[in-house]
Amino acid sequence: MYFGGSSAIDFRVKMTSCKSLDTLASVPCFAALDAEAMRWLLDRVREQSFAKGEVIILEGDPCPGLFVVRSGAVKLYRSSTEGEEQIVRIVRSGGCFECAPIFDRGPNPVSAQALEPTTVYITPASAFESLVDTHPQVALHVARILAMRLRSLLNMVEDFSFKRVFSRVSKLLLQMGEREGQAPTVSPAYPVSQQHLACIVGCSRQVVNSCLRKLVKDGIIRMEGRRIIVVKPDRLNELVYPEIARKRPLDQSNRT
Repeated sequence: MYFGGSSAIDFRVKMTSCKSLDTLASVPCFAALDAEAMRWLLDRVREQSFAKGEVIILEGDPCPGLFVVRSGAVKLYRSSTEGEEQIVRIVRSGGCFECAPIFDRGPNPVSAQALEPTTVYITPASAFESLVDTHPQVALHVARILAMRLRSLLNMVEDFSFKRVFSRVSKLLLQMGEREGQAPTVSPAYPVSQQHLACIVGCSRQVVNSCLRKLVKDGIIRMEGRRIIVVKPDRLNELVYPEIARKRPLDQSNRT
């Protein structure tokens, strides 16, 4: 669902809250800025809120700047002409997106949509370029972020090329799990439905549901409402990385 024209960004909203400083300072590319540079940045950054389901930016539109998520969650995705979605990444509080277009001056490589009520801080592209001119270390930090994302995309290509859907779903559960007590848990606090999971691993919702039911049947996970509790994380890890299971008997024999 999209609200409004080609862009939902409103640069008239000025950010002034003290909490904004903490959020910006948590972003690696801004963490090393001195007090003067941070004040300069705060004077130019804008805050904007989006309702659940509201589109923030559209793939192919001009890049408005660098986004930092203050609260909520943002889905970054690409769409086919048939309306199919591939979710590239989900960004939560403290995360940032739209780094690459600031440097190559190309259009938005992805669309972004709020998965829940979300507030973002936007650094206009012109302001970010000025910041890099006076504080080149910012560019180095962004380069590290882009390098990590490149590795992540390469891992995604590898998974799509060599792993079956069941293994991809298992890996996603490991990545999304937040530890509660002794068991990693994918909880409702993470605003992702089975349809979203399907768009991440590249299959239908029905296939994701089938994978989850098999994991439940095998005693690897337990479903409690919308919560997914990983009962046997080691077994789930073996499904994702079968080489671990192949090495285990050899390791055990070495200890005897």
